[in-house]
Amino acid sequence: MRYLLIVENPGYTVKNRPHLLKELRAHLPVIALRIATRHIEVDVKGADPQEARKIVERILGGSVVEVVDITFEEVKGGVEDYVRLFNQERFWEAHNALEGLWRSTRNPTLQGLIMLAAAFVKLQEGQLDKFETLIKEAVGLITEDVGCIRAKELREKALAALVQKAPFRIECS
Repeated sequence: MRYLLIVENPGYTVKNRPHLLKELRAHLPVIALRIATRHIEVDVKGADPQEARKIVERILGGSVVEVVDITFEEVKGGVEDYVRLFNQERFWEAHNALEGLWRSTRNPTLQGLIMLAAAFVKLQEGQLDKFETLIKEAVGLITEDVGCIRAKELREKALAALVQKAPFRIECS
């Protein structure tokens, strides 16, 4: 079993990530730790979810607000779910929400959207070089409107985020 614990962020930044990851891994099989503005994602494999919840809340000091089963790494969705998850800074889930659609269409813009979310995953993990590489590649692929997403507006916001090193919201129109 693999799952994401979505935890309220009591004020941590990406700079706190190495220490928190070390603390959590001393007690749990943590695959990844991503720090967003309002929440922290703890990606755990194989541990009892209830026990993991107690440990995570004790170490991080925030309440677990959701447990998402990602055993098969599938997140149901499409473009609207991608936008909703992206705007909540749940980039790992947003990226997975488009995987099925992209696999069936091989649409380059969908691939760009997936890479854009993956770029912000890297930002939440403190990997600025990978963030920059992925966001530049994503901008090059996002060439057409998809669902409610306007490509030109999204490219402009992504390029601004590249400079600011900060997430943004996607406005649907």
